Amino acid sequence: MKIWLLTTEYPPFFGGGIATYAGHTARMLAEAGHEVTVITADDSLNEPRRIESSGSRLRVVRFLPGQGPVYRTLGWVAALSHQFAEVVTTLIGEEGPPDLIESQDYLGIAYFLLHQKHILWPGLSRVPVLLTLHTPKFVCDLYDQAPLHKFPDYWIGEMERYCVRAADGVISPSRYLWEELGRHLDLSGVAATVIPNPYPVATAEAAGTGLGVERNEIWYFGRIQFLKGIERLLRYCRPLWEAGSEIRLRVIGGDTWFYPRGMMMAEHLQKRYRRFFESGQIRLEGRIPPDQLAQRLERAHLVLVPSLFENFPYTVVESMSWGKVVLASENGGQREIIEDGASGFIFRHEPAQFAAKLEQVLALSDRELAAIGERARQRVATVCSYAAVLERKQEVLEQIRRRQSGRRSYPVIRPRPRPAAELGSGVGAGNAPVIPASATANRGEPGLLSIVIPYYNLGRWLEETVVSLQAVDYQPREIIIVNDGSDDVGSIGALYQVMERYPVRVVHQINAGLAAARNAGAQAARGEYLAFLDADDLVSPEYYRWAIRLLEQYPDLSFIGCWTQYFGAADGLWPTWDPEPPVFLLHNSLNSSGLIFRRADFLAWGKNDPVMEYGMEDYDAVLSLVKHGCRGAVIPKPLFQYRVRPDSMSRGFNPANQLYLYRLLAERHRELYQEHAVELFNLLNSNGPGYLYDNPTWNLPAIGFVREE
Repeated sequence: MKIWLLTTEYPPFFGGGIATYAGHTARMLAEAGHEVTVITADDSLNEPRRIESSGSRLRVVRFLPGQGPVYRTLGWVAALSHQFAEVVTTLIGEEGPPDLIESQDYLGIAYFLLHQKHILWPGLSRVPVLLTLHTPKFVCDLYDQAPLHKFPDYWIGEMERYCVRAADGVISPSRYLWEELGRHLDLSGVAATVIPNPYPVATAEAAGTGLGVERNEIWYFGRIQFLKGIERLLRYCRPLWEAGSEIRLRVIGGDTWFYPRGMMMAEHLQKRYRRFFESGQIRLEGRIPPDQLAQRLERAHLVLVPSLFENFPYTVVESMSWGKVVLASENGGQREIIEDGASGFIFRHEPAQFAAKLEQVLALSDRELAAIGERARQRVATVCSYAAVLERKQEVLEQIRRRQSGRRSYPVIRPRPRPAAELGSGVGAGNAPVIPASATANRGEPGLLSIVIPYYNLGRWLEETVVSLQAVDYQPREIIIVNDGSDDVGSIGALYQVMERYPVRVVHQINAGLAAARNAGAQAARGEYLAFLDADDLVSPEYYRWAIRLLEQYPDLSFIGCWTQYFGAADGLWPTWDPEPPVFLLHNSLNSSGLIFRRADFLAWGKNDPVMEYGMEDYDAVLSLVKHGCRGAVIPKPLFQYRVRPDSMSRGFNPANQLYLYRLLAERHRELYQEHAVELFNLLNSNGPGYLYDNPTWNLPAIGFVREE
């Protein structure tokens, strides 16, 4: 099988479990006869891309991150995900697709790859993608007391969540991690398997005997990080030291930022426990290269892993494989490796329980320590050896590869059912949800696309817009211009010229506003599909064909958008996003004035309301669709061109009418806003009001207030 492995960490990089996992997994699969390509970002390169061979069946493709215009459009992590997708599609173009792609979950690096796959990106739609869980950032941040709702971190969490929901299969290294993930994400319908991470066990000679330990010298092994339990550990040890305990704590690991105190974690610990550092009872050893770890830990009396949250920690696996006795918290996959009292020890995060377990371990004789260390080594061999992991891994890979493609339900992070009163009796194709009866009552002429252009005194631009529609590569289609009582002589003349030159149908009405014009066009339309295009905007030829292909593929989708290219009085690219609450309730995250709809769904729930007379009527319409369980998807490509004009409606926004419109939105969709009230409260406190920004992937400036004298 040809397997591509996406990872942010790969040897010789060390310091994280992802690098250890990627190194061993690539080697294990290659030794089993698979053709393995590791794709990884490497900022040490002095060239865009380098391919290294590591044997006949293993190669490493390293690329330099930060390259390309996407880094001017997206924040760093989102742009890195996009660059991973670009590297993959480039390789596919050069040598064809792999049989399967595996990616880490951390930082959502497979987000754009999976998103492009599901919006039927050329070359990707039939490539199965496996996601292997390590440490989702949004869960780590929770335990690390980090600001969860600050952009871009919240959006990185959204990318990670999407990857879990959108992957063709998920492997979790522990039941603990999968259950923990289920507390923060709807995992219904996600195909998951628990398979421990691979690790080759050292021989007894290489691991050491466990004899000759330095009594009372205990080692903390892991990053100096709040979620790793280092602060809790020192809190437990303090009364023991004050009572005269002779234990000496040695700390191996790199430092990290401690958010609540605004300083590095090591600095915080040194301030809080200064006298124990000064007495030598605590000593920081820093990061140690992997090839030196076993030797440094050889004489450790005990290895401590007191994490508040863990996945399947290699710190435990490595220590046990070297024959060391490990005392670890129960908060992680380590509880599925260690047999308490036999191959190591597990404690609950309670001071008395920790002290009792520590005392129990320290009282063991050298011979007892050696026996437990040997059982630990054998336990790792049973659970993590290549032989133990490979068969189950290959079975999952084959299942995912053979699973029928052509998914019929579009992945969303937070599935929202349609209200029962609106559901029909039929079931959508494949695994699509039930389709509402109202969505089939006004279906329209099958396959026909009705393009509605609301028109009021925009004669200067109308013909250019209609010409762009002549290049559209989708048929059948009709163009309907709704003349909303234009009273400018030049614009009336331009309209009649367009009527003479192009195949358009015109609906005339007394001036009633943009919302009424859109609704009139939707009522006059004959097609199954409905698109709106303002009379000064443009579209790329493939936009409608691509969008309708998605609507045909996914019966549960109601509308399609895309990225937006600005032109006219301004330029730039606006990356838009699938309309996922709660972020979509905070800020309109897609090109709502240029979407393609199922006309029946629009007529049922998406009509524009004239009460939104100052703008946002299209945003309000999409909120209504989302409220009724309708789903939307975005093509991450600038297929819609938005003309920026100084005299446009959106340029007429001011703080007063914006606040008025947001108040209307909250009133009109009260139930939806109440459903996500806690998340919205935190997002607003973390980032400010949604009208201040339009891209959640960037690190936004701090929120402050200026008093006007």
